[in-house]
Amino acid sequence: MPDRHVDSELCLVRLYILPMPLAREAPYWLYPYWGEVAREVKHFFVERAARARPLLEKVGVSPTVQLYEYDSRIEDWPIHAYEIVFRSRASAALLSESGLAGVADPGRTVVQRAHAEGYAVIPLAGPSSITLALSASGLSGQAFTFWGYPPIEKRQRRQFLQKVIGAAAQMTQILMETPARSSSLLGELIAVAPPDLYLCVAHHLTAADGWVRTQPVALWQPMDLPKAPTLFLLGRM
Repeated sequence: MPDRHVDSELCLVRLYILPMPLAREAPYWLYPYWGEVAREVKHFFVERAARARPLLEKVGVSPTVQLYEYDSRIEDWPIHAYEIVFRSRASAALLSESGLAGVADPGRTVVQRAHAEGYAVIPLAGPSSITLALSASGLSGQAFTFWGYPPIEKRQRRQFLQKVIGAAAQMTQILMETPARSSSLLGELIAVAPPDLYLCVAHHLTAADGWVRTQPVALWQPMDLPKAPTLFLLGRM
């Protein structure tokens, strides 16, 4: 992988990081410069083509543009995608399933390659479920840890949650769970976290039925959360 030092102000080739809506019904056109950039580039690194292409076509992107799909088996994009884009010095865009690529989603390998190739990397403003949940939680945003998904195996999961809960006394802890297991995680946190620790549940952010609620663990009751993306934040006020 070549290592070139290029002044980004003079760089003509760019990798744009395009934010994707968190909820499918969210208006994609709200994000500044989104459509203009999308129509400019001809190569897109995407997490799933079936999710990205309809939005791209709605803003006038040609159906003939190249979409390179993330391969979960190798946890990267296929090597031929890198070769096509970077060898031809073509500008490109990076999109995740929702929110910002590279933040709790695939994308960092594309960004790493772009930096090494002397590209200007330009992130556009848009939604990130982590920062939206944190800002709406009322918990400290000065220092926080994002953990991603808890383990599934019971013993590892219990140890993981104990570690997260212990750390929440010092700084805000953020974790997420799959829609199918979110209700279970809520119940586990209510059962094992100290009653005076604050728990925030940020459910289906930006959707019409989304909500954010923060209160001491003692005030939470188990509930069936609708199957939608949910984040959990633990901390002190």
